Amino acid sequence: MLHQLKNKTSGLILRPTVLTVDLKALIENLKYIKKKAGGRDIIAIVKAGCYGLGAIPISKEISKNKLARFFGIATLYEGEILREKGIKEDILVLGALTPSEMMRAVSFKITPSVYNLRSFFALKETSEKLSKRIPFHLKLDCGMGRLGFRKEELPSFIKEMKTARLLEVEGVFSNLASADDLKSSQTDSQLNVFNEMVDLLSRNGIKPQFIHLANSAGALFHPETRCTLIRPGISMYGMLPSRELNSGKLKQVLRFETEIIQLKEVPKATPIGYGAKYTTKQKEKIAILPIGYADGLPRILSEKGGFVLINGKKAPFVGRISMDLCAVSLKGIEALEGDRVILWGKEKGVEITPWDWAQLSETIPYEIISKISHRVRRDYVK
Repeated sequence: MLHQLKNKTSGLILRPTVLTVDLKALIENLKYIKKKAGGRDIIAIVKAGCYGLGAIPISKEISKNKLARFFGIATLYEGEILREKGIKEDILVLGALTPSEMMRAVSFKITPSVYNLRSFFALKETSEKLSKRIPFHLKLDCGMGRLGFRKEELPSFIKEMKTARLLEVEGVFSNLASADDLKSSQTDSQLNVFNEMVDLLSRNGIKPQFIHLANSAGALFHPETRCTLIRPGISMYGMLPSRELNSGKLKQVLRFETEIIQLKEVPKATPIGYGAKYTTKQKEKIAILPIGYADGLPRILSEKGGFVLINGKKAPFVGRISMDLCAVSLKGIEALEGDRVILWGKEKGVEITPWDWAQLSETIPYEIISKISHRVRRDYVK
């Protein structure tokens, strides 16, 4: 039982709500994705703390297995932490750096992205101050409408680049907006625009070593978008950005568990939780669990038919989910205090994944997993 686990250093009993990350399964997923993409090198997307799962242990495992050509991050701080924890591979900031951050990025040997003339001039000024050649990746907007140079803006960049003797366009990239929708024509449209922009750069003497466009869905389902590098993110964890896609041989990496801390047998007409939104219609067994919305459990699950697994059976949430606790009904389930409760995982042929929470919450699994809070212990197993 989870309540029997003890902290190896202090001997204290640990809180039983635990998110387990299977590092072996993660590595197998990356190997599968790399093979599926024809052996192309990988930019492992570890931004936002690996979507809240733990950037340091995950990045170290990927590094140990030599599976990443780059680590992809969104903010400078994320890169600084990776460097301080011993990550030696190239680190690429895929998001925006302010002009004031350029110097610090270079000092940490973190590769910046240039996405408009302002960021270009800031990097150019940095290179001149340091008298140092600085590689960067050029971000293009080929139809997503976020960061990056649009096609009509590219000539102005090319003109300015000719004056930047210490800057090197090491890579060119963009983002796919609808690769998870195999019926959408947007991916083909974006790819055409992207190729036209890369050709324009090439005709003007800018021939980057790295060209990357494919995210998880692109790498697995759109071979034409794979270019020279791929950028898997959520697929590392055995999920895809749409349930319409078949994940094939991807393995589930995440298991989220807690335990029953109290059992109650209450009479008919007993209100459960804040606001008395649930009232028992007959005598009922209720299990109280030590997890709430402050841990990342979506409050809406109790209204939308969310459930957990207890001894291989579905136990639905009842009453409002509160900050630290929630309640589930044990109709037809035999259970004891201390029994394991599965929030994500598989037991006796029944499975719950972050996608189930996402669909009930009308969102995406990226948001669900990145909102699991710091007070939930992460365990890393192989």
